[in-house]
Amino acid sequence: MSMINKLLLACSTLLSLWCGGPLSAQSVQLADGRVLLASVEDADGEGLRVKRLDNGGALELRWDHLSAASALAWKRKFDLAGDSQDEALTRADAVDYFNNGSKQSVIGRITEQAGDHIVVVVKGVPFRVPRAELRAVRKIEVPVTQVFTRDEYYADRLAAHRPGEKSDVHVLLAEELIKVRDYEHADFHLQEAKRLGNSRNPQQLETLIGRLQRYRDAAKELGQIEEIRACRSRGGLQDFDKGTKLIDKFSKDFPQTKLKAEFETEKKRFVEARTRFLANQVADLWRRSIHVLADKKVGEDGITLDTAREYAQGKMSEDIQARVAGILKLDPAEVKALWSERAKYPVGRRAEHFTYGVGSWVLGETAILKDTEAGKQQGKQPAKAANAQDARDVERFAKQLRQAMERRRGQQQAGGEQEEETEADWWRKAERQERTGWLRAFYAESGGQMVVTYATVSPCVACYGEGTTVETNAEGKMVRTTCFLCHKTKQIRTIKAY
Repeated sequence: MSMINKLLLACSTLLSLWCGGPLSAQSVQLADGRVLLASVEDADGEGLRVKRLDNGGALELRWDHLSAASALAWKRKFDLAGDSQDEALTRADAVDYFNNGSKQSVIGRITEQAGDHIVVVVKGVPFRVPRAELRAVRKIEVPVTQVFTRDEYYADRLAAHRPGEKSDVHVLLAEELIKVRDYEHADFHLQEAKRLGNSRNPQQLETLIGRLQRYRDAAKELGQIEEIRACRSRGGLQDFDKGTKLIDKFSKDFPQTKLKAEFETEKKRFVEARTRFLANQVADLWRRSIHVLADKKVGEDGITLDTAREYAQGKMSEDIQARVAGILKLDPAEVKALWSERAKYPVGRRAEHFTYGVGSWVLGETAILKDTEAGKQQGKQPAKAANAQDARDVERFAKQLRQAMERRRGQQQAGGEQEEETEADWWRKAERQERTGWLRAFYAESGGQMVVTYATVSPCVACYGEGTTVETNAEGKMVRTTCFLCHKTKQIRTIKAY
């Protein structure tokens, strides 16, 4: 391990101890062994979204970007993998090595380490890894079925428990075997425990015998429950669609199932996982659709500022809802419900930037300053940006603002003395990109569907927040005139909303 990785690991450990929790609660281990200090915002079947603690940056990581142990730990935290109650886990060897220059991994049991190779056995199949290509070996927890055949697992657990004449040890072994559906061996050890008759908890023994019988009688039902669980664990759009159909099918096929408790437990987990996944999907698609539909609307012939406002405050939400429903193949009513639930999840309440750009003046000075620090301190010179993010946002729009300024100045010079520009004039002359950005921001703030979390202003780039500019009149004298870009409102309004 490099010195940098050692330092990262040490820092992660100290942070973990300070927070009073395990290392995995504040760290993510990457596939190459590096430890990333991060706050995990959300996870789904494809991977997880994290916010780095060192620089505040956001990352989207696929599960294969993580080490097997870290991926499993985070899947379990987000209920994307089985837990100790429904899936048996075992300690295994994760062996990383190079093959033709590319990094490979194999997870199993190391059975030989002598000579130039090590041998890793995975479900009875040996893999020989040259020592010269070996990169790292570590212990991790994985599902039993990923490493053992059923008979191998039985032999391993029998050797570990050595139940002998102790009923309770036979019961403990049988419980582990039931989790991997090895019902024959589990039945043998439960009957042996009953024959020995020295259990300290006879009721537990009878309960387990009854459970085993239910599982054996309902093997088909249990298989369908496990299919539903697998769909939940994979966690993709098609997986949740398939799982929903399996739940409906189970209810119809087995109305008198003996596994009602197990089915209801898995159904509840599935519904919660599906809701979390789809709420995040709807939130992302809804926010993207704002730009798509705003751009489409401003491209229509004859669209005016008034009709654009009316659309943003009326039918635009319905159109967004229909578009998202079509993409996700959901009922529009469910999309609406999921959108309303988005604030429960980190991705759902992730705020985006919206700016009115050059057209901020159309709102009027009072609306521009609403809920901003500059509005609270009106009369003082406002700061150019409240923080680094706002500075980056202003920079992003600076080019567009300068182009608009040059365009307005050119129009004035070409026409000599002109009447003051009206809102309708501005909309008609504005570039499509300007109008799209304005409508997008107006919808976010006035469409009735989004929550504004922050508002800020930056000085007009034409008058630098003065509201007037110096011009040369017809007599060649320098005079102050109303700023042709901000119309004395002085500011450009930007908001964050989710």
